[in-house]
Amino acid sequence: MKKQFLLFVLILIWGCGPDPIPSPEPTTLISPENLNSCTTATPINDFESQVRFQWTAALNSETYELVIQNTLSNNQIKRSSSLLTESVALPSGVPYSWYVNSKSILTSDIGKSEVWYFYLEGDQQKSTIPFLAVLMQPENNTTVSLDSNGSVTLRWEGNDLDQDIIGYDLYLGSNIGSLVLEQDGLSVNQALLNLDSNTKYFWQIVTYDSENNSSSSLVFNFQTTE
Repeated sequence: MKKQFLLFVLILIWGCGPDPIPSPEPTTLISPENLNSCTTATPINDFESQVRFQWTAALNSETYELVIQNTLSNNQIKRSSSLLTESVALPSGVPYSWYVNSKSILTSDIGKSEVWYFYLEGDQQKSTIPFLAVLMQPENNTTVSLDSNGSVTLRWEGNDLDQDIIGYDLYLGSNIGSLVLEQDGLSVNQALLNLDSNTKYFWQIVTYDSENNSSSSLVFNFQTTE
């Protein structure tokens, strides 16, 4: 009888524990629009413009961290805010990426939004630099199976406001610090590669346009199986 009573008490204790703390949900980005020029920026001088970033409220969040990256220099700017907007002065004539982290004082979990890209207009006589290619397949840090010929198809998406992309270079390697040019001058957004099984690969796409502008994508990795 005592054992049954003790078991009943333990069940009550376990069943009446605190509710789990919900994690912050990702916010939805509003502006600057993705893969577009930032026409709403306010020029400060010949070299800088004030850009207003906007996003939606996220569930289970009290504060937000805006992360902006100059995709040429890779320099990052971070701003914390309890509002749904933030204005930042940025160098003009440069492509940027940005996203927002949703945060809560109740948990260390973070809700990360999608990553968007925009070009901040500068000298109108200059051509724009291609946006960083978005690597689509294989997804980052995944495992893929080789086909019957021992091959894997890599796919990506390229964009340029001037619509003058003329090619892509594909870099590949088994070490992130030693990527080598695998294929160059690709006119399509995919490549079929013969690869070794049970091997980890890193890959990157360089996009270039008719004005000799270029941009390098993020580096993704994937693991092959037999």
